[in-house]
Amino acid sequence: MEYFEAHGAWFLPGGLRVTGTLTFSADGLVLKVLGPLLQARPTEEVPEGSSRRHPCRPLRGRTTSGGRGGRRHEGGRGRTAKLKRLKNLLGRGRRSNETKHLSTDEWGVLPLIYGVDEDQRDITLVGSFGMTTQFPDLSEQTFNVTLALVGKHISNAEFSGIRAQFDHLAEWAAAPEIASVRKNPRQIQVNGDATEIMKTSWKDSVLTLESGIVGNSSGDKVHVDRYCTFAAESSPREWSELLDIYLRPFHDLLILSLGRYVHMNEVEFRTAGSDDWFTAYFNMVSPQRGQLKSSSLQSYSSPTLLTAESTSIPLADLVPAWYSLHERLRTVVTLIHAPLYAPFTYSEHRYASIFQGIEAYHKLEGEQFDSRDLTRPEHRLRVKQVVAVLKAGNLPAEHVRWAKAVIEGRNDKPLKTKVEEVVLSTGYLGQCILAAAPSFCSAAYDARTGVSHGGADKGVTATSRHWFGEILLLSMRVRLLQHLGVEQVGERALKRPRFEFALEQAALESSQA
Repeated sequence: MEYFEAHGAWFLPGGLRVTGTLTFSADGLVLKVLGPLLQARPTEEVPEGSSRRHPCRPLRGRTTSGGRGGRRHEGGRGRTAKLKRLKNLLGRGRRSNETKHLSTDEWGVLPLIYGVDEDQRDITLVGSFGMTTQFPDLSEQTFNVTLALVGKHISNAEFSGIRAQFDHLAEWAAAPEIASVRKNPRQIQVNGDATEIMKTSWKDSVLTLESGIVGNSSGDKVHVDRYCTFAAESSPREWSELLDIYLRPFHDLLILSLGRYVHMNEVEFRTAGSDDWFTAYFNMVSPQRGQLKSSSLQSYSSPTLLTAESTSIPLADLVPAWYSLHERLRTVVTLIHAPLYAPFTYSEHRYASIFQGIEAYHKLEGEQFDSRDLTRPEHRLRVKQVVAVLKAGNLPAEHVRWAKAVIEGRNDKPLKTKVEEVVLSTGYLGQCILAAAPSFCSAAYDARTGVSHGGADKGVTATSRHWFGEILLLSMRVRLLQHLGVEQVGERALKRPRFEFALEQAALESSQA
């Protein structure tokens, strides 16, 4: 996948063709057309089932400033007069400073825009935001596009399938090699058959992993590459729902397993009721920056905790179990993965996100952890005893009432205790952490205080905070994999040089406390 510019003709279903350019860059998808895209003139090519009316959805509830600071909706004669004035100004070629103060509600989303580029490729743009006023003399319009599909003009933006390729997926899933060398070193046998690595189901969807080869050839040479694709097929949905419900959890599984950012590329959608797949472009996909060698996944210094070959659990069982866990602990996964989604994040934000993941896990796993410090009867007795002591000290009655109101609602467990319980829930790994650094949980809490509360710095250095974050992140990765039934994952984590060094730093900090 690469950034591109597609020059061609663009039109609405049943609308006039205008020249324009679709640009896919780091700023997203932007369509610029030279001419009035929304003029209602039928074209010859109108996909079956599409409407000749403009599929325009203006934003609702758009308001402009009224007198004396009030707000009023524009409509009726006032709105029509303002549109005529704007049209006249554009027609007379007046400069933009005469129109910049005008406000209309003619901004909205066009569900479908069709295009044909210079290479005669059909392109469908789904969800394009821009000005939807129909001015015949309008010379240029710009639309921010949500999704671009290359391959065909579709009439219904509902999809029943999504598939994508990811960095390291073939190595993680143990995809078969595509070539083998025969006895004669000049002879190479290539396996061109597609291999189904996994096929399983989750709720109403079918999830598959497939590998094979793609390539090209000429008269004197052949070039092939191995591909490995994850696909999900379900009942018809909007493209964003397919992405969020089916593709994102699998992406998160790869990140959790490998302990690094995993690039998603070559995303495709399948329209409902069709067998055709279309290449998709949207803001979350970008050109690949280079792929690490497969050997790095299993190297001594790699942060990898799980691959298909390192566990006895079949992928057909592991993946659905992960989807169910992801659905229940999505907040936790999002928080601990935030630094891996955005590796450029500053250390304070990185640590705060990981620590919030620990807090969220403790709260969501209520059956495993009790958020209360004492049982309710014990807490009531504690409040009663404290109030009795305050009264015996002859304090003013309003002071006693204030203190009672405060402590009655404070039966929550100390945050450092919650951290300790989460760390110890990992079993052998947690025991090793606290044995090496007995005050780790307290120090990790102090580091969080300095990040979350301005001016509350407790002397924790940026270096210490970084390594505390590494320990907490690895602990949560181990705990989530333990939920899936992955065995010996804590012992595997302890052997990682990066974690060993982080534990040494925590132990040093603990000895100086």
